[in-house]
Amino acid sequence: MARKIGNEGPDLGGPLRGRAQTGRPVTYDPRSGQNWRTGVVIVPDMAEKAIKAAGSTGLSFAGLVNELIKRMPVDENGRPAWADELNRQEALPLTG
Repeated sequence: MARKIGNEGPDLGGPLRGRAQTGRPVTYDPRSGQNWRTGVVIVPDMAEKAIKAAGSTGLSFAGLVNELIKRMPVDENGRPAWADELNRQEALPLTG
């Protein structure tokens, strides 16, 4: 079961949606030459955006995702350029 995002629906416990699951590493080996088939959960707003983007470009959803990944800038470690925007903690007020 997945945990809710923000205030959407009941909290069902389990991992936060969109976060890596501990204890379940990716087992795909790109050296196999086989396509990677995976199941993903897309939240409604992002699904609507992806469907519209894919349709307006003549791509399937998989084609859109592949194109987005191909064009995603990453650093020398493979970390996306936008990754620092995630998990940004606001500064705590200083007391004392």
